[in-house]
Amino acid sequence: MNKLKLLLLSVTIAITVSACGNKGVSKEDVTLVGSPKVNNVVEDKSDNTVKESSNNAKVTEENKVENKGNQVVTTVKTEKQEIKQNSNEKNNLQQMMQTSKNSKNPIPKVEYKLSNRTIVIDPGHASKADTGKEPVSPSSSVLKYKQTGGAQGVITNTPEYKINMQVALKLKEYLDEEGFNVVMTKTNNSKTMTNIERAKLGNEADAGLVIRIHADSAENKSANGASMLVPAYNKYTKKIYKQSKLFGEVILNTVTNEVGMRNRGVIERSDMTGFNWSTVPVVLIEMGFLSNPQEDKNLSNEEYQDKIAKGIVKGVQVLTK
Repeated sequence: MNKLKLLLLSVTIAITVSACGNKGVSKEDVTLVGSPKVNNVVEDKSDNTVKESSNNAKVTEENKVENKGNQVVTTVKTEKQEIKQNSNEKNNLQQMMQTSKNSKNPIPKVEYKLSNRTIVIDPGHASKADTGKEPVSPSSSVLKYKQTGGAQGVITNTPEYKINMQVALKLKEYLDEEGFNVVMTKTNNSKTMTNIERAKLGNEADAGLVIRIHADSAENKSANGASMLVPAYNKYTKKIYKQSKLFGEVILNTVTNEVGMRNRGVIERSDMTGFNWSTVPVVLIEMGFLSNPQEDKNLSNEEYQDKIAKGIVKGVQVLTK
């Protein structure tokens, strides 16, 4: 009889200890199960919009019902394993993005070289816009503004024309050091120049290449990276089309390799006055997005500007070898 009483007492104590332990464990672990969030980023390249979908670990009704005995511990361990798997997937995605960022863009074969070592640098925009209009090409009836004000940093509020000039002056310094004959369309942001005037200056200098310096902007704040605009093939640009496209690709790839930024590719444009009026090879680099908070801060950073300028110089040097 005494043995039976002792047995019943042991069972009662065991049940009490188990219930107290689960009360503490279940609350903490169930909260943990519902907390992680994994974002799958999908880029829609048609409009460069980044969309996010969320996969949240959830505490099911079944788990809540089974918070008895040791079952809750077993269930939570299973959820923790799922969380760990989701975390690993997120880490893998980050590693893939880092690998893509660090990967080098191949430099295309240089089938054309610069005809001479005269480089015209054209820092885009100015402190004052010129809302007068001029023809987009020599025989066109389509008119465009002579000069616009440009973009502005979403965080720094720095106007684009200031960044363009800062990089342009650095670029001039580094090209001078390499023995190039550098001509600036202007060195003062208060000076207003129409796009036709800029193109004609390059023509009169008989430049081996005109490099137009700009920064980009978009409604989508996640848009990032550098792109290179070049003349599309038409009756005005047919003599400079191939050279401009090749020179643009070489310089863009060297810049993005040196800086470690996204390469958005070479884009042909037929609607740009500065291209259609040019008789010498011409490219326009968009150095990044002032509408992107991080790139806006980067573009106002002197060290970052140095990297861009030196990347352009490296690309120009490739075109002379």
